[in-house]
Amino acid sequence: MKRLRKLAATAAVTAVLPIAILGCQSQPNQGPEQAQKDGVNPAGFPVVKDKITLKGFARKDAQLGDYAQMALWKQLEEKTNIHVDWVTPAPQDATEKVNLAIASGDLPDFFIKGVISPQDLTKYGSQGILIPLEQLIDNYAPNLKAVLGKRPEVKSAITSPDGHIYTLPRIIDDGVFGVPRFPMLNMAWLNKAGMKVPQTSDELYQVLEAFKEKDLNGNGKPDEIPYTAHNMDWAMRGLEGMFGLNRNLDYYANVDESNKVHLWVTDDKYKQLLEYAHKLYADGLIDKEIFTQTDQLYLGKLASNRVGFTPLLSSQNAGKFANDYKGIVPLKGPDGDQLWNMRQDVNFGGAKAVITKANKHPEATMRMFDYFYSDEGAMLMYMGGQEGDTYSQSADGKFKYKPEIMNSSKGLVVELGARTIWPGGFELGYYTEKHVRPMMEGTSRPEDFETVKNYLPKNYHPMPLLAKEKHEQITAIRTDMDTYIKEMQAKFILGDVPISDWGKYTDTLKKMGIEKLEGMYQEALNTLIKK
Repeated sequence: MKRLRKLAATAAVTAVLPIAILGCQSQPNQGPEQAQKDGVNPAGFPVVKDKITLKGFARKDAQLGDYAQMALWKQLEEKTNIHVDWVTPAPQDATEKVNLAIASGDLPDFFIKGVISPQDLTKYGSQGILIPLEQLIDNYAPNLKAVLGKRPEVKSAITSPDGHIYTLPRIIDDGVFGVPRFPMLNMAWLNKAGMKVPQTSDELYQVLEAFKEKDLNGNGKPDEIPYTAHNMDWAMRGLEGMFGLNRNLDYYANVDESNKVHLWVTDDKYKQLLEYAHKLYADGLIDKEIFTQTDQLYLGKLASNRVGFTPLLSSQNAGKFANDYKGIVPLKGPDGDQLWNMRQDVNFGGAKAVITKANKHPEATMRMFDYFYSDEGAMLMYMGGQEGDTYSQSADGKFKYKPEIMNSSKGLVVELGARTIWPGGFELGYYTEKHVRPMMEGTSRPEDFETVKNYLPKNYHPMPLLAKEKHEQITAIRTDMDTYIKEMQAKFILGDVPISDWGKYTDTLKKMGIEKLEGMYQEALNTLIKK
């Protein structure tokens, strides 16, 4: 439990809560005259005549290979004449490494892949650690500028109340990407067990029980894991919808048709969920490593045919067992609730790309980033190479990965992760179906989206940007409260605390300010709706 408390505290500190600090910051000379003086071509390629080297910082997701060896950056260097030296910590180490870089002053030239959280974004901007980007976008990012002109809601989302833009967005014009996980069931196991697709929470329990008791992967070992996920939070989200619980405003919040916010962590429905999760865990139906699971462990279990049911983005993560998985209709809970609460803004999470004050070539950096908002750059990002290398175009005009890429025994995302950075998410750029649908070939992902789309939250809102004082007020309550919620969730599920202590738990949350926090989230939503 000491480890659980540490994990819970870390989650609370790094929780995603967008903020904006109201203030003023002057911008460096970012005009075309200065750029030409510095040897930056305002248009065309290469971006610079004489090669420059930038220091980049990005998270290295489990699916990714060595950034320095990726075709993405090698081919981009050939095109732009910009070389990047990389610092790439694992996701679980990224926040600590970012904080160390900022505290020591040993800054990279840019951060990408969501390692700067929204709550830190404008704080670091107001402190001058990150530079404003709006003039650079106007002068050196024609592709992004054109997209933002057509998508004013995106520009609004990345603009802080102080008027500055500190991060570039990820924009994906494909509804499938608004759903980060699907309820994926191992159909091969289901058929071997002689059972039907479950439709209710009770039927799910029966299926998971069968997955545990039978040697469905045929290796002669009792190593089947009926239910698992990337981590405990994803595991809970995979069950919450059966109890009518949503994750609106990036928190434990439901929002009804009249836009009334309710934080549900003291509700009887959440109590029911914990009782259900405890039964699954006590009966050996939830992964025993779920509280300490890493992405690498999880993906390894999928690829070795050990998983029965899981919230999963793509079955391709299961490697050669990809075709065994299929999305199912979200399950009905004991009170008839039937919701799939996995809905999100495609630009969710941390900053996709920021430029620091240490960067002596911000104009060139912006031009390099802008390439990913062009059709050509988007193709390189998602296809991981050039036509004829990793993909080809069919007679109907659609693009397809080459068979050795699509059918790799490593799994498509791991195969592509050796070439490009989009596996794991948080990539910058602008993408349409043309760019992203090839990776879904041979999978059920488009079909899975059709299966769940009518069960997604109808009145969904991401958390809006907040002024400094509002953020501080929410953080003052959430810092300890989030830790307590996670700790007690674990204790109830493990059985370390009996559910009969529910009243003590809810009383503690009330004393900690849950009702006041609910009012703050209501105020935040009211502000968003009025925009």
